[in-house]
Amino acid sequence: MKIPVIVIIVVAFCAPVVMAQTAVTSFSGGSPYPLYYGGSSGDVIGWRFTVAQQTWITDVGVWNNDQTGGVDTDHPVGIWDGTQALMDSTIVGPSGSVVGDWIYEPVGPVVLVPGTTYTIGVMYFSDDDDYYLSSASSMNTDPNVTWTTSVYPAAGSMGFVYPTLNSTSFGRFGPNFIFNLTALDRTTWGSIKTAF
Repeated sequence: MKIPVIVIIVVAFCAPVVMAQTAVTSFSGGSPYPLYYGGSSGDVIGWRFTVAQQTWITDVGVWNNDQTGGVDTDHPVGIWDGTQALMDSTIVGPSGSVVGDWIYEPVGPVVLVPGTTYTIGVMYFSDDDDYYLSSASSMNTDPNVTWTTSVYPAAGSMGFVYPTLNSTSFGRFGPNFIFNLTALDRTTWGSIKTAF
């Protein structure tokens, strides 16, 4: 008598553990400013950076620890690539999620790669009551993120546009972002399932 051989194939699919990290982890010193020029149409300020490995931005934020005790107004926040193309943007306001000294809203995810300089910027308005921090005496970023320069617009009242001018002083810490170094490829599990 033949005994049937039963082959049990167990596919264990373990998704990588995704650890969210913030780009700017801390800073000290500096002065709060309500906006750069004071124009009625708003000023975009922020900073440029590079990444050491492929990175997925999941949330962008606005500094929440200002002279009024938090963010009072909605602010457009964007990520631009090295060609000055806007990769993604959203509005961050009082109803966002507070993490540390920032308040965040989700985006993308936006995929960043090494070898490109990116810009994150937030727009402040003359009639809002929110502030960013400029000219910090020290700052720290996650090891994957390297701050390169602070940025600001070429003139006042330009609206939500790429900030073309830069400064080497630490600052313009209005925007920040949350990122992961691992993204779950949603097609992988589907491919494994259909193979059996």
